[in-house]
Amino acid sequence: MKAIVLAAGRGSRMNESTAKLPKCMMRLCGKSLLDRCMNSLLTAGFARSDIGIVTGYRSEKIQIPGVRYFQNTEWETTNMFISLTKAREWLLSEPCLVSYSDIVYSSSTACKLMEDDSEIAITYYTKYWELWSKRMENPLDDLETFLLEGGKLAGIGKKPTCREDIQGQYMGLLRFTPSGWRKIDEAIRLPMPKPLEKLDMTTLLQHLLDHGHEVTAIPTDDLWLECDSQEDIQVYEREFSQFL
Repeated sequence: MKAIVLAAGRGSRMNESTAKLPKCMMRLCGKSLLDRCMNSLLTAGFARSDIGIVTGYRSEKIQIPGVRYFQNTEWETTNMFISLTKAREWLLSEPCLVSYSDIVYSSSTACKLMEDDSEIAITYYTKYWELWSKRMENPLDDLETFLLEGGKLAGIGKKPTCREDIQGQYMGLLRFTPSGWRKIDEAIRLPMPKPLEKLDMTTLLQHLLDHGHEVTAIPTDDLWLECDSQEDIQVYEREFSQFL
């Protein structure tokens, strides 16, 4: 199994903090987000040679020894899905765990994905409401719908009208088998709500559901953090430093 880390973006919501560094190199309690991601994957059992990093913005600042590099040279005008396609050769050859690079998660959460044999699977965070309540005054202003049915994803990515519309939080951790990736190849040839170059992962997941594909959803209550802004990092260093 391979692991693909998506690290091509600048992270515009970090403002001047990413003027010279990609978002994944921002530090949380003294350690970069990318180093935290690498530690989780290595502890879960991945060898460095089985980890690929998709770079883009300020790629020269990302220097992790022993890994494979892919590059999205169009990072400025494309979204995360295009970054993922840069590792297409891996996605078609064996199962791949895919990780965003601006999240913090446990190695045991990665192991849950590694052990699942579904064609397409994601993890979701069960303690999302407590986390969002620390990040912002009204969590519903930022959260998106996340609906489940029998261990499968049933809906994602819409504006919620109430808390009951959110049964978990998508984490930015996915797993595809080669056959699952081929289903994605087929699905993106159908009419989509966004142009391919602007396609984000939650829109892709809903598109798969709309066309009858199954997405397994695996819960975790292990600490997970999403770092969108410097304010997030300040909150996490204040609230979770003992766990980091």
